[in-house]
Amino acid sequence: MLSTTKNILIGHILGDGFLYPPTKREGKSQLESKYSDKSLEYLIWLREGLSELNPGPIKPHQNDQHLYRTKASKELGELRKLFYPKGKKIVPKEIKSLLTDPISLAVWYMDDGTLDFRERYHCNAMIATYGFSFSDCKLLVNTLHDNFDIKSIVTVCTMRGIKYPRLYVWAKDSIRFLNLIEPYILPCMEHKIVKCNL
Repeated sequence: MLSTTKNILIGHILGDGFLYPPTKREGKSQLESKYSDKSLEYLIWLREGLSELNPGPIKPHQNDQHLYRTKASKELGELRKLFYPKGKKIVPKEIKSLLTDPISLAVWYMDDGTLDFRERYHCNAMIATYGFSFSDCKLLVNTLHDNFDIKSIVTVCTMRGIKYPRLYVWAKDSIRFLNLIEPYILPCMEHKIVKCNL
């Protein structure tokens, strides 16, 4: 697998990408990418960036969404085992050796990131990590620090009475983080960075 393909894939798996359970005989898995119509430009870009994985055509889906699935492969099957060891997506302990490129951060941020911008107050990048455990998020915090020199913390977000973890990039590091990923941010996602006047 080409390095660019893998780097996009790692960011997407951390975000909204879904890997199907591997086939029993060959251990092959498929990747599914699904977004609403307003993010169709991003879905098209992802499909092109992952062309090595032989993605199928983009098809309409329910509730104004579109999706595509890749051809099943053993490489995706191995990633499925790594990120879904017991059927639920986790952050693998090997994440520090996988999340090493700014394009991975950009894809992850376009998937799950938001900008907490308050004029004359602060500008913080946040990444929704609601599906991960707090210990998983600590691995991500350490990876951001060690691989990119980006400081972040795990905060608590409460929705419908349930507490979820969320990564919050320190204010003094957010501009550097956003500058790092800005070359890869698509026009349809510019609202996630533009207010900070990079």
